[in-house]
Amino acid sequence: MSLPSDPSQIYLGGEPVEDAARAAKHRLVREIKRTVDNAALLDVGANEIDDLTALADEAQALADRLERAPSLRAFGGAAVSSPADAVLAERSPVSGRSNPLAPPLHLEMTEGVTRAWAVWTDAYEGPPGCLHGGWVAAAFDDVMGLAQMASGKAGFTGTLTVKMLKPTPLHKRIDYEAGLDRVEGRKIWCKATARCGDELLGEAEIVFISPRAPFWEE
Repeated sequence: MSLPSDPSQIYLGGEPVEDAARAAKHRLVREIKRTVDNAALLDVGANEIDDLTALADEAQALADRLERAPSLRAFGGAAVSSPADAVLAERSPVSGRSNPLAPPLHLEMTEGVTRAWAVWTDAYEGPPGCLHGGWVAAAFDDVMGLAQMASGKAGFTGTLTVKMLKPTPLHKRIDYEAGLDRVEGRKIWCKATARCGDELLGEAEIVFISPRAPFWEE
């Protein structure tokens, strides 16, 4: 299998059809996100231990039911299953609509410019009221991962440099923009910015390394 003629399809995959089954899965993922956010802020001192134990029992029951349900693990995981599930727009821990870890970061590429946005919730908090720095870097890595596709190549993150100019607030729309800077052999450089409204929050530069033997052909 060769790299698609439009490499961005590794991320976007032509937008998998939102049929009834996929819509139901996306709804399940959204409810799990709500569960994570609310569990993260449960006040231990203000809740009775019996209530906390009951909630834990309910969560265990759901986890057990999900563990018994048919899974993509049977096919080696999402990345090697059907094309609709393999794309990063479904499975990425940052931008995946089917991944409860993802905020998600909403990605799009138009005329060589990659744009994205996200609203980060309480589960991603680092400093009070602000996004954890690890997720700041993760968002830049993801948006520039799509931006590198303008080179016609795909590579792994080699070096990621992030300048956090101001804290990234929670519960507000954060807009990202990234683009291809240059290509030298197997090295692909991209740059990106993050803003909240007109306020510049951060800048990033990344070097992707395109493998000698493309991993998608292995």
